[in-house]
Amino acid sequence: MQQLHPLASKQGELRVRRQLVEAMIFEGLIKYEETRLNKGTSIFTLAGKKCTYRCEGKRMAFDRIRINGESILVGKDETLREAPLEDLVDELLSTRGDKARLLKELYLTSKLCQWNERHLQMPMSRRNSSYEELESEIIEGHPYHPCFKSRTGFTIDDHKDYGPEAKQSFTLQWIAVRRSYVRITVLEEEESFWKRELGQLMWGELLAKLAVFDGTYEEYTFLPVHPWQWHNMKHELAGLMEQKDLIALDVEGEYYRATQSVRTLWNFSNPKKAQLKCSMNMVNSSSLRKLHGHAVCAAPHISAWLKQVIQLDAYLQKEVSLIVLQEYAGIIFEPNAKKHSTKLEGQLGSIWRESVRLYMKDEEEAVPFTVLMMMEKDGRPFIDDWLVRYGTEEWVKRLIDVSVIPVWHLLVAHGIAVEAHAQNMILLHQNGWPTRVVLRDFHDSIEYIEEFLADRSLVPDFATIHERFKDAPVDQYYWMSSIEALRELVMDTLFVFHLSELSYLLEEQYGYTETRFWRQVRYGIQKHFERFPSLCSRNEQLQHTRTHIYVESLLTKKLQNQEEGNFRHIVSNTLAQADKKGK
Repeated sequence: MQQLHPLASKQGELRVRRQLVEAMIFEGLIKYEETRLNKGTSIFTLAGKKCTYRCEGKRMAFDRIRINGESILVGKDETLREAPLEDLVDELLSTRGDKARLLKELYLTSKLCQWNERHLQMPMSRRNSSYEELESEIIEGHPYHPCFKSRTGFTIDDHKDYGPEAKQSFTLQWIAVRRSYVRITVLEEEESFWKRELGQLMWGELLAKLAVFDGTYEEYTFLPVHPWQWHNMKHELAGLMEQKDLIALDVEGEYYRATQSVRTLWNFSNPKKAQLKCSMNMVNSSSLRKLHGHAVCAAPHISAWLKQVIQLDAYLQKEVSLIVLQEYAGIIFEPNAKKHSTKLEGQLGSIWRESVRLYMKDEEEAVPFTVLMMMEKDGRPFIDDWLVRYGTEEWVKRLIDVSVIPVWHLLVAHGIAVEAHAQNMILLHQNGWPTRVVLRDFHDSIEYIEEFLADRSLVPDFATIHERFKDAPVDQYYWMSSIEALRELVMDTLFVFHLSELSYLLEEQYGYTETRFWRQVRYGIQKHFERFPSLCSRNEQLQHTRTHIYVESLLTKKLQNQEEGNFRHIVSNTLAQADKKGK
């Protein structure tokens, strides 16, 4: 089976095709028959509209399909050949425009993989890289989504200048925005916020540059803009600048570099300072990377809520020291419907998020969770030395205790579900031994239902934060209609599309079966609530061991070209298949 290596050009091309077919089968987007062979391998025969496709692979945890990319063949009668992307896309979409859109993103992904192979000098091993360098060196991208490096709107030059892989640092474009068209949420006095973030020198420089245009701090506030966004939005912003609703300030601030998500930037000048999540009019994997005004305004309130919940929970606060990186400030330009183009909505905004370095102890190191399931150029998994040092079973048990159980405890004990996919989690460790987990990115990715909350008094008053929240229906923002939605969010992100990559790696590379891994997860959850018997009935309400569960249909969502919507399908629940004994 295929593993996630730093991509070679041909590997990248094959991987795009492989992940497309895996998603087609997994989400039931094409009719197929599965013929089981020996050792868990299957032949998948896909019945297309005009052709029959054939590939070899395995059905793994949560029905995730893992196929050999070189085995994807198509043919009529007995003649088989390598299946072209165009043929596969023909099976998924009917209109020429939709096909062209998807093919463009698939080709862009392959093209950027080729550029990386030709121009990046990847180390034989990333095991000694710092957390920040890993954000650039993890070039593999999303292990499930076929458009894992599409970055629509990016040219190769943009990729070189602003893609995380190229490791280029750059300054931001600072602008002044008329206060009547901006939302700013800082849970402190605004001027104190700016002076602390910018330093006295840059604060004074921004005020002086604003004064040149006869602008005052009472009339305007400041906003950093990603340089790519600034250059690509200049035409749309011309009218704003003419009316002086927006003023470009010629001030060079600190240097930043892109993280894996591209739009979130870490402070290269001072890594302990805030990371900035900037709005970018770019599609990467499933989503357009602009920011929503209501979510920017809600971010600091959600962070403060989570922080308070953790502080009041002895297990989360003292025993596992769960860390939530605070999104402590948000600013966004909100166009006036009578005066400005609606195209500007969500295009100029930033969220300030704490750096993980504020929380790391001297003996601790940090790695993004995305690296735990990666292979190095030396042919060994990134975590190989750790598994040899501590033993696979003991290391897996510790990882579950440190990372899975706190997220599940937050859900059960407090009724708060977080989107714990691999890019939203950071592992702190000491010589490879997991010590603590760090969670991040909550402005649009937490869920709760009122009846299941442990303490409703702590919940932010969303109706006063932004008018979008007033009288909003359930299942649109953060408040859901069922406990099942909460379970689905956590299991989908943490289990189905995240830790299943690690369990698959362990089986393929070490013979440590997925059954064994997921048995440990189930046993870990069970043992935890034996310690907290008062929470057992709440845990049972989640029905996390039911036979089948819903998961998000990521490719289907892409095909429909919709940001919102209920795209889901049913899969077998591997936790149901794992017995309770834990051995």
